[in-house]
Amino acid sequence: MIDGSRVLKRMTALGFTQAELARRVGVKQPTIFKLIHENKSGSRNLHLIARELETTPAYLTGETDDPAGEWEPQKLTAEERDWLDWLRAAAPADRKALAQLAKTIAGSASSSAVHDKQHTCRATG
Repeated sequence: MIDGSRVLKRMTALGFTQAELARRVGVKQPTIFKLIHENKSGSRNLHLIARELETTPAYLTGETDDPAGEWEPQKLTAEERDWLDWLRAAAPADRKALAQLAKTIAGSASSSAVHDKQHTCRATG
């Protein structure tokens, strides 16, 4: 069970509003409100929420009293944070298209040749 008071405590420590946490996690603000005030039994977004609140899922569920726990901060550059902000601001259909494009680009960049039994195709770029 998620302890709503712990979610609220971490939000306060980081200066987050419910709307800001919701935006960062990719859910609607009422979802965060319910999480805080209804002590939900779980959330499929628990890991995302914990990451944004700079803590662990174990802390948010009351399994540990140490909010830092084994949490490790993300080491993103300013450019990477900008990319994440742009992605989060995109509509769901656009996110899906961007994800497919990124996978395609990353896949072609990571292998210089694609092999099958009869042909070898060189990646162009």
